[in-house]
Amino acid sequence: MGGAQVIVLIAGFVRAKIVAVVFGAAGIGLIGVLNGFNGNIASFTSWGLATSGVRIIAGAPESDKPNKISAVRYLGRQLSWVGLGIVVLSLWPVGRATFASDKYMLELAVAGLAVPCLVASAAWSAILQAAGRLKALAKVQVIGAIAGLLIGLPLIYLVGTLGVALSIFLAAAVPAIALWDDARRHYPTDMAPANESDVRYLLQLGGALMIVGWLAQLSAYIVRLIIIRDHGLEAAGYYQAAFAIAGSLPGFVFVAMGADFFPRISAARDEKEAAHLAEKQIQAGLLLGLPLLAGLLTMGKLCIHLLYANSFDAAIPLLSWMVWGVFLRLIAWPLGYWLLARGSASAVIASETIGNTVMVVLPLFLIPYFGLTGAALGFCISYVIYAGLMIAIARRRSGLWLSAPTWLSISAATSVLLLAQFSVSHAEGLYWGLIPTAFIALGCFWTYRRALQAD
Repeated sequence: MGGAQVIVLIAGFVRAKIVAVVFGAAGIGLIGVLNGFNGNIASFTSWGLATSGVRIIAGAPESDKPNKISAVRYLGRQLSWVGLGIVVLSLWPVGRATFASDKYMLELAVAGLAVPCLVASAAWSAILQAAGRLKALAKVQVIGAIAGLLIGLPLIYLVGTLGVALSIFLAAAVPAIALWDDARRHYPTDMAPANESDVRYLLQLGGALMIVGWLAQLSAYIVRLIIIRDHGLEAAGYYQAAFAIAGSLPGFVFVAMGADFFPRISAARDEKEAAHLAEKQIQAGLLLGLPLLAGLLTMGKLCIHLLYANSFDAAIPLLSWMVWGVFLRLIAWPLGYWLLARGSASAVIASETIGNTVMVVLPLFLIPYFGLTGAALGFCISYVIYAGLMIAIARRRSGLWLSAPTWLSISAATSVLLLAQFSVSHAEGLYWGLIPTAFIALGCFWTYRRALQAD
């Protein structure tokens, strides 16, 4: 799965690189808006099915699995239609609120066709993942990413911004078709009926997951809206460039967390074991993510130039603040998954609401003083608050603070990142960051190997 995610990520950045070269920062800003529009609706209407579907199928006896698969397939189909309906109903008001005109309404409509594809893909991915067909799932993702890229790139050149929207639609449609074909061949639609009780369980379990994902999408979209209104679509492009780099590269850790960590912590015998698993995940996440974060902090300018264009220097200071926000996510998200899996959904939703509200409100006050960097600063501060809330709620839930080894890991990781960032702060070349990043990667690899041997 990790290799497939790399291919999907590369395909996304190649598409963004072409758009940056052809249309500049305004084109990247448009991509951010179109993906944000789709992400909001898809997060809401998929109802956490990518995770809840895996849980209900994988945890069922073999004799009951056909019914569970049918329930996931049925709910995915219904939610796909709901997603398409919401796209149609929200298209005009969202377009007017975002652009203050009808200029990009057609692009928004075409890109919005990706929503039912994204929702359906969540259902079919859950079916394949729960059945242990991870290699097949990875193969489908790779084929879909490459095919969508090869078909979509010529459209960007031929039909301009409409081609950007079409490429976004194809990037969702091609994998959806491939996933549907694989799931259809191995799990026929007539294998068993869907039980109403299973559908209700999926709706109940997925509700909290949906709210958590949707709040993050909604707050990010509102921040883009604020930037567009104050500084224009080009400034939103710089924000999107930094946001995409900071979130995507360490995103492998978060993908693995959802696919593997959530089922394991759900099956924990008691809160003590769940807390132990959450702390192990924090430590593992820091070891896996630290070299990537160090590379982004020390070679941010190189990353911006390589993945976008030399004219995107305005995104560089934003990237540094966002990297620190992502670092805090590595600490907070395992705790959030723990609380979701152990029945504290309301506490997680409350924390997400507070954190994402701060993420929206702070730019209103910071942008007038710090310019575009204020939006990135708000992103970082919101995760300081969110991480603090998660730690406090976990303490209340388990009666224990994070253990000394976990605090030591967090402190060491923070110190290492600060030292790496300071070490290149006055360096003139683009490649000086390779030195601290290489040392950090070697240190993390050595520590990770020792931890595996100890277990």
